[in-house]
Amino acid sequence: MHLSDLDKVLWAAGFFPTAALVAVLILRGRWRQFPVLTCWLAFQVARTVALFSLYLHGALHGYARVYLTGLWVDFALQLGVVIEIARIVLRPTGTWVHDAKAWFAAAGLAGAVAAALVAWWVSPPARTVLWAWRIRGNLFTSLVICELFVVMSLTANRLGLGWRNHVMAVGQGLTAWTSVMVVTTALQSFWGTQRLFSTLDHVREFAYTGATIWMIVQLWIPEPERQPIAPELQTYILALHRQVEYDLRRLDARN
Repeated sequence: MHLSDLDKVLWAAGFFPTAALVAVLILRGRWRQFPVLTCWLAFQVARTVALFSLYLHGALHGYARVYLTGLWVDFALQLGVVIEIARIVLRPTGTWVHDAKAWFAAAGLAGAVAAALVAWWVSPPARTVLWAWRIRGNLFTSLVICELFVVMSLTANRLGLGWRNHVMAVGQGLTAWTSVMVVTTALQSFWGTQRLFSTLDHVREFAYTGATIWMIVQLWIPEPERQPIAPELQTYILALHRQVEYDLRRLDARN
């Protein structure tokens, strides 16, 4: 296996920002809010170190084994990240908002089935069957992850739920990256391994690096303090509370 100088630069460009993001999550205490995200990023750092070490020693079989196994672990952790963000957004008070969990699960399952059908349907021109299935697998995972982020955003908007700043930053960064993944992987599925395959990989890596740097900056900055409730709104809420109590007492008296 031969890597060009650009491949090595992009490999490093993906590794160091990821390691820096893990450091930010730990040093700023963000890992408490995003434990799965922290595990996923730490896994990427460890996998990159293992793959690069195997590459330097020319252990091609070991490299292939670690790479293929890592794909499934990476996909599972990415799913965990989406669910983690969904839990933060769709459970603003610690419990799921009514209908949010069912809506998110149903739409996510439908999207996963659609992604599997699309990945099965495509027939990328590739050198070997293994390469063809690699492209199909990449297309399936990118479609599922991107679709889940979209479903989560639509669910939050549909239910009128707000995003906190750090959660929004993570969601924006990962959604932008997965959107690029979907486009580049779809093109690879259409063109196969003979045309612009490496170039599209590079575009995907640039997108990941940009998303990682965005999250580093946003997660390092403290979230702005929530604005206190305006006095007029406080008065309205208190009056509404008293009215509800009065109505309940009247109902009890009638019974």
